[in-house]
Amino acid sequence: MRVLKLLNYLPPDLTHELSHMLIRSGVVNYRSYGIEMPIEVNGRLIKNPLGLGAGIDKDGFLAPRIARAGIGFITIGSITLKPRTGNPKPRMVKYPGLKAMVNAMGLPSRGFTDFLTRLPSILSELRKFDVYVILSLAGFSIDEFMYMLSKLRGYDVDAVELNISSPTYRGSWVSDRDYLGELLNGVESFPGALFIKLPLGVDVDFYRWIVSIAGRRGFGLTIANTLPVKEPRISVGYGGLSGYPIYPIVKSLIIKVRRWGFRNPVIGLGGVFHGWQVVDLMRSGANMVGVVTAFAMRVPSYLIDCLKRYWRD
Repeated sequence: MRVLKLLNYLPPDLTHELSHMLIRSGVVNYRSYGIEMPIEVNGRLIKNPLGLGAGIDKDGFLAPRIARAGIGFITIGSITLKPRTGNPKPRMVKYPGLKAMVNAMGLPSRGFTDFLTRLPSILSELRKFDVYVILSLAGFSIDEFMYMLSKLRGYDVDAVELNISSPTYRGSWVSDRDYLGELLNGVESFPGALFIKLPLGVDVDFYRWIVSIAGRRGFGLTIANTLPVKEPRISVGYGGLSGYPIYPIVKSLIIKVRRWGFRNPVIGLGGVFHGWQVVDLMRSGANMVGVVTAFAMRVPSYLIDCLKRYWRD
């Protein structure tokens, strides 16, 4: 693991690429710690509430190996309908002292068709480790989302996350409430469990509106995506802030939606670096807690550390 820690001294984009390569090659050999704290979400029993949020394994190549660590759930994606190369580099800036980073990946994806051809084998591998599987979809129109959801019918996926909050969208879904409302109305016909991934940095009226819709229609919530900020060192000049600084915002938003009477499942996501935070978010109202930035910043070995700390704290 010492070699993995040295990756943090490399440029962030290079760290990201090498970490992925090490996981896929099997050099990073995850072993299960057998952590059991069963929770029930949408009628499905999950062995523990800690998992991986969207953004690490965008195309499903890493999930079967990461699942060996004994996590309760894993989110693959966000997957886009058409192949995308994403933004030019540099796409990431780390703030190690703040346990934070800004990224503007630009939703890179091999595309939905490519992913769908591999989905049966991915699910077959993940079922060996009893992992709750969530697919995160990103669409630039209602038609794109509806097409992908229609093709997922019949696959043994536990839930689908609708990413309507990526900084790549530049607020397009959030600013057009009528169009977003039309999407949320259309996806109600999907027979499986759905989670809506909320943005950060929008007004409280938007949160009340979307939480009300999600509550009535049985959708879960992922709270939350990154916080849009300017960052001149990134090629496009902006990105999403993630990591420890957004943790209090995420916790506060989870508390708010529960106080508003939301009763459906909530995934808490944002700035989780320690086991006590997993417990803290669950006490605040989260059913599951995802790790993303800590995994990316502290390279692949971190997820195992977080699992151990979860019980030790």
